[in-house]
Amino acid sequence: MGSHNLKIGEYGDYARARLTDRVSEHYFRNMSSDTRGNGDVQALRDARSMRALAHPVRLQVLEILRDEGALTATEMGERIGESPANTAFHLRTLAKYGFVEEAGPVKGRSRPWRSVPGALLVREEELSGETRRAAATLVGALRAALFRQIERWSGERASYPTRWQAVGFEIEFRSELTADEVDTVGQQINAILEPYKRPAGKIPKGAEKVTIAAWGFPRIPPTDAA
Repeated sequence: MGSHNLKIGEYGDYARARLTDRVSEHYFRNMSSDTRGNGDVQALRDARSMRALAHPVRLQVLEILRDEGALTATEMGERIGESPANTAFHLRTLAKYGFVEEAGPVKGRSRPWRSVPGALLVREEELSGETRRAAATLVGALRAALFRQIERWSGERASYPTRWQAVGFEIEFRSELTADEVDTVGQQINAILEPYKRPAGKIPKGAEKVTIAAWGFPRIPPTDAA
């Protein structure tokens, strides 16, 4: 795979190409989409569950379970630098709100946990009051976690094999669009990515975990928006 740029649209101030570093099970317009296409979409509308998930350790735990499969609290604690007791608390909290579940037979005295299959979806614009504030907190936590991954990639890029240093992209595109056009662009990006949401048995040889993230938003103050 050679170095390449991805150009969205014909006009814009600039487009730049670089690579982000790893896969997340979510894309978010606010948050959605299990890339393996398993399970149902879970729309989050409960303030308590969104606040529970917004904890940075729990977001990390859920991401690792989705990446690696079932793990015990001890195994997870080793990965995130937390004690088994503290990690077990976070796992039980995630289970309480339906994000993880017990995964089969107990390993000795340790209980394995796995993520619940399916996509998570948050639509802030459909919420109000305390629920919307909780959704904003969750989406902000997800965004911050993604930005940390991007910064990590940037700092570690030179240590990757040359092939991975050269591929991928980071794009910033500026133009004048209507609200409907921005919505259409988002749908078009999702349609491009749809063929790559595939089960483990159909992942090609040489594939690695990769993140593709996109945002589209107005740059004017809210009071000036038509």
